[in-house]
Amino acid sequence: MTTSIIIALALISIFLSAIYMRNRKVSTNIKCHNEKQLKTIRELNITNELSASLLSSLDMESAVDILLDRSRELLKATRSAVILTNKNGGIEGFFTSLGPSSGCKVKLTGILRKAYEDMVPARGDDIPSMPGFDGLPDNHPDISGIIVVPIILRGEIIGELMVTDKNNGKDFTSEDEDLLLTIAFYLGLTIEKVNLHDEIVKMASTDGLTGLHNHRTLQERLENEIDRVKRYKRPFSLMMIDIDHFKNFNDKFGHQTGDEVLKLISAIMTENMRSIDMAARYGGEEFAVILSETPLSGALQIAERIREQIKDNKIELKGEEVTITVSIGIAEFPEDGSTREGLIGAADKALYLAKRSGRNRVCTYR
Repeated sequence: MTTSIIIALALISIFLSAIYMRNRKVSTNIKCHNEKQLKTIRELNITNELSASLLSSLDMESAVDILLDRSRELLKATRSAVILTNKNGGIEGFFTSLGPSSGCKVKLTGILRKAYEDMVPARGDDIPSMPGFDGLPDNHPDISGIIVVPIILRGEIIGELMVTDKNNGKDFTSEDEDLLLTIAFYLGLTIEKVNLHDEIVKMASTDGLTGLHNHRTLQERLENEIDRVKRYKRPFSLMMIDIDHFKNFNDKFGHQTGDEVLKLISAIMTENMRSIDMAARYGGEEFAVILSETPLSGALQIAERIREQIKDNKIELKGEEVTITVSIGIAEFPEDGSTREGLIGAADKALYLAKRSGRNRVCTYR
């Protein structure tokens, strides 16, 4: 899976690079300057510029901003906007050249709905007279002319790109429509590139089975938390969690069932954490949780809640009711360890104390 995503990302970058190099070569070879050739040169320069700009962009907002600005400039429009949609036609995102769009509500109605459903460009020069057009956000300036083109990726529509009102007062033309379609094509490529990059980053930082962060990401986060504590003098706690007798469980019920237990425990841990906390699969049946800005007393409460919920979540397997339990060790930074290695070592010692004391319990390093 990872290999195929990396290959796809590389192919998109190669494709954009190839367009850039081809256009650069062609545009320098055109010597005649009649009207048709001037138009060709202009189109090549535009696609060349877009390719060059988007090759290095791996951030959705930056890429969209580039294309919104170029759409508005090239079509001499007053403003431009992008609507991103999901497979059910719901609005996933709305970007506008007018500035931040957070809180704006846009609807796919009228000409916007037509372009979306037919997957073809739509153009209008007398918007106020068009029936059913109320798709713009509240407090949006009035518009008279508009072009809407679909953003299509792998045969599916993923959004729309639009420009409104020529700043010279003229109507939009079929040439404008073609140019906006070209920009929408590049936008589709860029969205795919960004999504693939984000997926690679996510896969590199998460555990494939549980969806929790992996060991490497945990180590990086611990370093960040330690730096934060040094600046703001607010402690944090580290929990190490181990499933009791998990090897015996796997031997009796099989590794597939064991995997389901790992997922269940991951879900319970996540339910009891805040957005600023972080859970990771440390290895095998062992987990770690970083509780940001949480002293030992607060960590004890959370750990007990997690332990109780796991114990009370009985599983029916092969006709018998099975109880899963965990042992938990807690250490606080900097009280129990003043380095990343020291803190992990302290939490580990507390975990083994919990196991030696009979399991299904929480122990602290102190």
